[in-house]
Amino acid sequence: MARWNATRNRWISVALVLMAATPSFAQNGPPPGGPGGPGIAPMPGFMPSGSGPLQLLPPPVGGPAEPLPEAATPYAPSTAPAVEAKPLATTAPRDTATLALTARLTPDGPPIGAGVVWRIFNETQGPDGSRELVAERHGGSADFVLKPGGYFVYCGFGYAGTTEHVVVGTGLKADSVILNAGGVRLSAVTGKDKPPLDEDDLSFDIFSQELDSHGEPKAVALDVSPGDIVRLPAKTYNVVANYGDANARTTADIDVKAGKLSDITLTEKAAKITLKLVSTEGGEAIANTRWSVLTQAGDLVTSGVGAFPSFVLAEGDYTVIANHEDGQFQRIVSVVSGEDADVEVLATDSQKATN
Repeated sequence: MARWNATRNRWISVALVLMAATPSFAQNGPPPGGPGGPGIAPMPGFMPSGSGPLQLLPPPVGGPAEPLPEAATPYAPSTAPAVEAKPLATTAPRDTATLALTARLTPDGPPIGAGVVWRIFNETQGPDGSRELVAERHGGSADFVLKPGGYFVYCGFGYAGTTEHVVVGTGLKADSVILNAGGVRLSAVTGKDKPPLDEDDLSFDIFSQELDSHGEPKAVALDVSPGDIVRLPAKTYNVVANYGDANARTTADIDVKAGKLSDITLTEKAAKITLKLVSTEGGEAIANTRWSVLTQAGDLVTSGVGAFPSFVLAEGDYTVIANHEDGQFQRIVSVVSGEDADVEVLATDSQKATN
C-alpha cells in the first residue's frame, strides 16, 4: 500500500507540472492572429478588401440627349430604426472620446434616419499602406467611442459618399457630414396617356458625364428597375432606358438636386409585336418556327424560336422572316410607338422569301 501511494503521488506531481506549463485556451481564447469571431480585435494594419477610406460604396449599369423636365419634391430620407453593428475593437481605453456623427443631404436638411453606412479608419497607415478599420455602423446617426487621435470618417448613402478627416480628444465631439446628394425615381411610357411600362421589360442605366480611361461615360448604376429610388450626388447624369432586349433605347440628361427626390418619366418610341406563322389567316400558329427580324437595310435586329415569340422593337419598318422545315416566308411590318400588335406571316407561296 505504501508503494502504491508513493507512485500515485509522483504521477500527481508530474500532472501538476504539465498543467502549469500549458496555456488555458478556455480562459485566454485562441492564439492572437488565428481565426477569430466576435470579440477578436483586428490585426494592426488589417483592412477588409474594398473598405478603404477613400473608396465609395460599390454599387446595389444615340446622339446628344435633351434635358428632360422633372418633378422634384423634398426628399425625406427613411426614418426606420437604425441597425447598428458593434465596433470591431474589443475594449475601450480608459481615456476615450465619443464621436457623434449625423448625415444630412444638405446643410439645412434633416438628419438621414436610415440607409447610411459609417466607417471609421485609423489615420495611421500600416506597412502595406492600408488603414485599420476601427468601427462600422449601418443606419442613421451613430456614436463611436474612440481613443483620442486622428481618424478618417467615411459616410455613404446609396451611390453618394464622402470621406472626412477628424481629430478627437476626450469627451464628446459632434460632427455633421453633408453629402450634397438627392434621389431620382425613373419610369417610362410609350406615348401620351399611356400607362407606365412594365418593369419586366424595362430597366435603366445611369452614367456620369465624366469619361473613363477609354473615353466612355463612367457607369454609375446599371440595371435599375423602374420605381426604385437611386441615391446620387447632386449633378447631371445621362440615363438610358432599355425597353426589351432588341433596339428600343431612349436617352436623356437629368439633373439630381441636393435634398430633392426627382421623378423622371422617359418616352420610348417603341411597341411590342407578337409573331406567328399560319397556313391561313387566323389559323393556328405553326410550332418550331425560327424567326429573324431585320431592318430595311438587311441588318439583323433580333431572332427567336417558337410559335408565339414577342419582340419589343423601336418605331419603324422591319422585314420579318419565318423559317419552318424547308420553307422560308417573310412579311414587311411597320411598328408604331405604343401600338402593340399581333402579326401573322402566311406560309403560302405569296409570302415565300426570295433570295
